Amino acid sequence: MRARVEARLRGAPDPAMNIGRFVVLERLGAGGMGVVFSAFDPQLDRKVAIKLLFDRRADERERARLVAEAKAMAKLAHPNVVGVYEIGEHAGRVFIAMELVQGRTLRAWIRERPRSWREILAMYLQAGRGLVAAHAAGIVHRDFKPDNVLVGDDERARVLDFGLARLVAQPSSEDADASSASTSEASITKLTRTGAVLGTPAYMAPEQIQGGVIDELVDEFAFCIAMWEAFAGERPFAGASVQALFGNVTRGELRKPPRGALPGWIEAVLRRGLAADRERRWVSVVALLG
Repeated sequence: MRARVEARLRGAPDPAMNIGRFVVLERLGAGGMGVVFSAFDPQLDRKVAIKLLFDRRADERERARLVAEAKAMAKLAHPNVVGVYEIGEHAGRVFIAMELVQGRTLRAWIRERPRSWREILAMYLQAGRGLVAAHAAGIVHRDFKPDNVLVGDDERARVLDFGLARLVAQPSSEDADASSASTSEASITKLTRTGAVLGTPAYMAPEQIQGGVIDELVDEFAFCIAMWEAFAGERPFAGASVQALFGNVTRGELRKPPRGALPGWIEAVLRRGLAADRERRWVSVVALLG
């Protein structure tokens, strides 16, 4: 069975393949965390999306944490969060059954055509409300970025993949020791890949890079990077290498946005959310959204 699943991950799924009780229909895509299929739930007579996570040998404690978070997400009914229906294991891999959204990522939505600043602001406010709802339930995303927001054909933004970075990039104790011992570009790249530093480098807060406190202010920082990028067409922190990028982030060295790229008041709001000193940021995403 496991070999069959491995084969399916690299090509079109077997129409007869089941993941739990769900009947696989087609492969929708793949990313850094796993492969996504559309599937049919015969018990509730509905289509769902199934994310089958890559096996990164996460320990049982991490799996238990993911289960706990998925259960919390399943209880969280919010229009700006992708609904989680079920979590389980299939052929040794964790899978999550969730709401099937017909649409595209927020990054793709931005690139579809020129967007006014008001359109961009309205869509990011929706995504921000999704983060607020999760934070109120005690859930931190840890890897917010435009690729982790879906914009449905109904033009509603929905945030997905809460907390998954921690499971699929579980660090070893050896990596953790290396993180504290070296900040060379090679070690930073290795740690980012193996998981001692969790998340996507371009959207990381200083405390993620330095192994500090991970809470909703990490999501706030990533949200502000993504929103700045949507307006300016480039992220606020430059860096020709991961090491250079991380240096600019931890020093709080933002580059100026292109002239007229975003209203001054929005830039001021985002700059505060991007402060290297977390004590100088907005106290929460709620405060950021105003």
